[in-house]
Amino acid sequence: MKRNKFLTLILSAGFILGCDNGLEELNVDPNSAVSVSPSTLLTTAQYTFYDRLAGPAVNAGWGLLMTQQWAENEYTQDQRYNQTVSTFNATWTEVYVSVLKELDAAKTLVEAQDVSDAIKTNRTNILNVMSAQAYGFLTDSFGAIPYTESLDTEIDLPAYDSQETVYKGILSTLEEARNSFNTSSPSFDSGDVLYNGNVNNWIKLTNSLMLKYAMRLADIDPGTASTYVTMASSNLISSNEEDALFTFDSAPDRSNPLWQNVNLDNRDDYAVSEFLVTTLNDLGDPRLEVYANPAAGGSIVGLEYGLTDNAATALKASTSRPGDAVRAATTPHVVMSYAEVQFLLAEAYERGILSGDAETAYNNAVTASMNYWGIEDAAAIADYLSNNPYDAGNWKESIGVQKWIALYAKGIEAWNEWRRLDFPALSAPAAAVINTIPVRMPYPLSETTANGTSLSAVSSNPADMTTKVWWDVN
Repeated sequence: MKRNKFLTLILSAGFILGCDNGLEELNVDPNSAVSVSPSTLLTTAQYTFYDRLAGPAVNAGWGLLMTQQWAENEYTQDQRYNQTVSTFNATWTEVYVSVLKELDAAKTLVEAQDVSDAIKTNRTNILNVMSAQAYGFLTDSFGAIPYTESLDTEIDLPAYDSQETVYKGILSTLEEARNSFNTSSPSFDSGDVLYNGNVNNWIKLTNSLMLKYAMRLADIDPGTASTYVTMASSNLISSNEEDALFTFDSAPDRSNPLWQNVNLDNRDDYAVSEFLVTTLNDLGDPRLEVYANPAAGGSIVGLEYGLTDNAATALKASTSRPGDAVRAATTPHVVMSYAEVQFLLAEAYERGILSGDAETAYNNAVTASMNYWGIEDAAAIADYLSNNPYDAGNWKESIGVQKWIALYAKGIEAWNEWRRLDFPALSAPAAAVINTIPVRMPYPLSETTANGTSLSAVSSNPADMTTKVWWDVN
């Protein structure tokens, strides 16, 4: 049996098991197909994807470590870049099987629904924008990935596409969605955890994502970047109230995975880094008190990043853990925020792609981040901006450092932007097993084993973490 068909059977089995509450089977014909609502598949895909991005493996154990915002305080192999080719087996499989295939199945079900064409288009667009994010995560993390053949059940070993192909496909998908959303018709009446089917908000998210992905190409393909940045520049997320947030539930099994890591799994593996604490203290940044809890001595104390197991364990009791607001049960995963949009606009203005004032956008971004984390004192924020003003002559550092701070707890995006903007200035720790900070994830062993022929066509070293991805040219 072909591998992709096998994965489809796994999904079908999951649907059946997920619908079993104990008695319903008495009223179901065992010989008939199981009917699944596309809204249910959307919910499943959203939860699976954002739970993965927010959780220990991808967010804490990679993104927050690669950007040196957190440090491991006992088992320190990840911050010393001692990952194995099995590290991201589950992530790779889950995104393809439980996110992308769910969304693809939902699109087929939407097409068969007895609703207007406008409603079908809105629903399909939402599913496509979700798929664009999933492919974006995969290609930003690994580089070349199966894309054009990835969901074709007739292809046993899907080919890998270049990151350029994937990126242009993502931007085209977002363009088609933004141009065909119909604000006069509804979309999903249930199942959409981000915006509850609000088409206007989905249009703003689509444009904001297009702006982000287009700006990521500014150094490698300025023509494509300019085209899509210009296209996306109106009707963006325009306030914190419009942020795309996946809010976790207070029920333990649907809660923030970082809360689960501490409270259900009884893990205590992370401290805030000394670099984070020193940087925010030097800037006089009030977000530090939200980002970190006081240590046993009553003050916030960061842990030196990149220590060996023994050295880190010796300091574990005296260093600060991440703040409660970061690891609360219902703390949302931020899909896209007003602060991110404003940082992107500041860069687009500075590069001359769009006309506007970069300093104003920078100030808006910092203010929005402060407000998001509960800092509302306008005078205090104004003082902070006065003490840390935008520097047009060194705009990458101004934007890079403040974006790094604003993307706290959104580790993968912070890593993406650090690779692109190269600020703040980070270096590999002395105890690391390689001498540079990883700039890509190692391809999973599961893919080397199952699809090795296709993978070998794009990589002679699947475990490589030091070769930059296509858009990371500086």
